[in-house]
Amino acid sequence: MKIGIAGLSHETVTTLPGFTMEDSFENDCKRGEDVIVSARGSKSSLGGIVDYCEKNNVQLYPILDADGGVSATVLDEVFLKYKQEIVSGFKEISSEIDGILLALHGAMATETIQDPELDLIKGIREAVGYDIPIMAALDLHANIDSEILEETNAIFGFKSSPHIDKAETGSKVAGCMLDFLKGKVNPVTAINKPGLVVPSVFSATGRVPAKYIVERARKYQENPEVLDVTVFFGFAYADVYNIGLSVVVTTDGNKELAEEIAQDLGKFAYEHRIGLTTSDNLFKVEEGVAYALDRAKKAHRPIIILDHADRTGDTTFVLEELIKQKAQKAAFPLFYDPEAVQSCINAGVGNEVEVKVGGKSNNRAGEPVRVKGKVLWVGNKEYIGTGPMRLGRKIKLGPTAIVQAGGVWLQLTTNRKSLIDEDPIIQFGYDPMDFDVIVTKSKTHFRAVYEELGEEIVIIDAPGSGPADLGVLKYKNIPPDIYPITKKPEEKIV
Repeated sequence: MKIGIAGLSHETVTTLPGFTMEDSFENDCKRGEDVIVSARGSKSSLGGIVDYCEKNNVQLYPILDADGGVSATVLDEVFLKYKQEIVSGFKEISSEIDGILLALHGAMATETIQDPELDLIKGIREAVGYDIPIMAALDLHANIDSEILEETNAIFGFKSSPHIDKAETGSKVAGCMLDFLKGKVNPVTAINKPGLVVPSVFSATGRVPAKYIVERARKYQENPEVLDVTVFFGFAYADVYNIGLSVVVTTDGNKELAEEIAQDLGKFAYEHRIGLTTSDNLFKVEEGVAYALDRAKKAHRPIIILDHADRTGDTTFVLEELIKQKAQKAAFPLFYDPEAVQSCINAGVGNEVEVKVGGKSNNRAGEPVRVKGKVLWVGNKEYIGTGPMRLGRKIKLGPTAIVQAGGVWLQLTTNRKSLIDEDPIIQFGYDPMDFDVIVTKSKTHFRAVYEELGEEIVIIDAPGSGPADLGVLKYKNIPPDIYPITKKPEEKIV
């Protein structure tokens, strides 16, 4: 059996200024056999695809794997470059392969294309026709609609946020492909979009009410006729026509059952719309930092501050408040500021440095904060991930510096990453338990490690480009009747 594979991923925050350029994708792009070598054994969806296929003696035909991260709108020409490369690659091998497996995100947006993943799949279809089955693994935060189901034979998504099941999802979609090609299953799909947009901070699947929804979906999968049930919570910060939560159900030839489950789960999610869009457990900046520092005095493990609204890695509100309140033994890893890194490199390890950090990416990032302290470390940092989501993947922080600014251990980076595991601390010779307070700008992924490592999570609703209150953002392309942006909250659901 012969399968073509490719990966393309980007989570687009359309409200951010500027554009995402080619270098964001090329930073760690793999082509040809390097795709397999890089993915093999990793906790990525493409890793799951590669491992499953190799265990089942499938011959793989890799095209490329490119991940542009999370940033502003992708330039048309950048997406079209990768689309052309993938499409032409599959066209060239179309007479040799039995199927195509894709590892995509589902929340990319370009200047003029609101659903690039669909556009890519359509391009592949035009090149190889409809006789070759196409299946895809997507992110739990994908924005999709029924059209993608018309162009694919099946799509499976992550079930967990944190995305600790990426590889499992890849294995599952690969298994479905092989069973389909052997004539063992006949996947049919259904989708339901209840008209609901979920801010990322409320999509943690280990927290209610998201937990209730994925548990209900999991119960449906106990039916042997059900091949997959995915609740795509969507990506709230992309201004696109197919924004919002979607339920996609794949059954073995039973369309009626697929429709029934999709409708039930969509209705169930909408019944929990209040809890999926608001919370009473969000702190303002000053009070949140004060609470965290007070709790840290008595805690046996670090207090975790979640600065959830930051999509650029350089909002300064929490950092400024930590310094103002004279925080001690506080760690602030992965703060994005290439200019400040260069200043630290120029100063050198062991020397004092005074720099303005952060607040440079957009008008919601706050003002730059003046930081004075001792340079502890500088260098170009790369390592192989050891955490549950980045296991086996090469992580490139780029030129990096660590500054001890009073009681704040501040790690400055050139490449944007978020703290989702211990690596940004332990790979530099430190232990998370050395700190009383640790700040992360992740949304849900940090929970895979820090829910257990930390004593308490303090969610601070600071300004940023990924706010909990979607009403502060301006949308132009979304549906006219979607909760809570255009359809306002009503009475609370009990």
